[in-house]
Amino acid sequence: SPCWSAAAWAKDDAIWGTPEWYPELQAGASSIQDFQAHIHVVDPTLCPKPCMPVYKHYSTPTYRSHPHAMKGISYGPAPLKVRGAALLGDDFMADIPSMLWADWGRGDLAIMKEMGANTVRLYGNNPNESHRMFLDEAMEKGLDVVVGQSDWPFIQAPDSCMRSNWHCYNQVYESYKMNLARGFLIDGNRSYHPALKAVILLNEPDLKVHPRQLTCKALASAFDAVLQAEKDLGVTGNPVALTATFSFGVFDGKAPGIGQMVEFYECIKNVHTAYNPKNDLLKAYQARWVNSFNTANDVTSLKEMALDKYGGYFWNSETKIPLFIGEYHSVYVDNRPDLKEIVASIHSETYPFFMGMNFFEFSVRYDKGGTEEAFGMFGYGNCNLGQMNYSGQVTSVWDLKKVKDRAGDALSDALSAAYGGGGDALAK
Repeated sequence: SPCWSAAAWAKDDAIWGTPEWYPELQAGASSIQDFQAHIHVVDPTLCPKPCMPVYKHYSTPTYRSHPHAMKGISYGPAPLKVRGAALLGDDFMADIPSMLWADWGRGDLAIMKEMGANTVRLYGNNPNESHRMFLDEAMEKGLDVVVGQSDWPFIQAPDSCMRSNWHCYNQVYESYKMNLARGFLIDGNRSYHPALKAVILLNEPDLKVHPRQLTCKALASAFDAVLQAEKDLGVTGNPVALTATFSFGVFDGKAPGIGQMVEFYECIKNVHTAYNPKNDLLKAYQARWVNSFNTANDVTSLKEMALDKYGGYFWNSETKIPLFIGEYHSVYVDNRPDLKEIVASIHSETYPFFMGMNFFEFSVRYDKGGTEEAFGMFGYGNCNLGQMNYSGQVTSVWDLKKVKDRAGDALSDALSAAYGGGGDALAK
């Protein structure tokens, strides 16, 4: 329509060259509805008044304020069907790959909602791209969003902190401040978008930081940088939880995952031995931190190795830090009973700290191949739904087909049953 064309042009082109035309809006952050509202004021005959999203406001991170049952899905839908194919970007919450998740495209977010999910966990993000559209769409569907910091400032950039002895403050500060300005915030950059519930500072830092004893400095300096970026922009509303998602690896004979969490807690309590922060990290930890790890274990071994031990370390008179699983999926068991049992454990009497989990993962990573190809619950069919130019790489968006577990059960059906979804998500 003429209105949509005008709003899209204003959002994607005009504001970048002539920001003075839109004094109340922000390039890369304001939504298409914001631009429509502006045009409506200027020329009511061109655009009607839009239906604006209604944003909630709160003062305590959702994941720290009350018991929250996380029924999530890990989402990294690389649109590649060939093993070894190069993926030039991994920011799937940006506007360009919206053909994957928006209702007008393949509708991945709608599929998750139909399955009963209430959370989507993401990985890398490009701070140069806007994320407002994704957050608005997720909020409209009742999906919380857990975002991951990209590996770029840590290990991929030419000036990554890996090259500066894992002092990550400068790299993370610049990256995160841009993320805040590219749609993470609302209310004139004073509040987080209410769909955004948690930020993962680094995924599996225990496997990426070498030597491992520098993990304390790497995470503490990244933690500090995020807090300072918020402070410098004046962000106070809708605070998000913060976490580092560890592997389920065993180090020094300690409980998998938990050993790394304990080490980081001790690091924060004695942070000046490794790093001199600008902010009170222990205070922020006690108010906003949640613990998380990834695992490919089944529920029986997971309880024995981790959940049965966690409370003794983090759910006691000294501190109460909730826990969620960033990636959960064992390929060696029948998934339907396994998923039913892990979901039943959420905030149970035995595990009051356990927030829930994110099933790993939405779609098959054909590009990675090997064992990485075993986890997706949807494969790609042969129906080309369209093409998108993503990071300068033109890729096809394929239809989805169900993947079965070793018992012959469709993974998406098993997960939908565990999450209380509406049955066959692809049928709708």
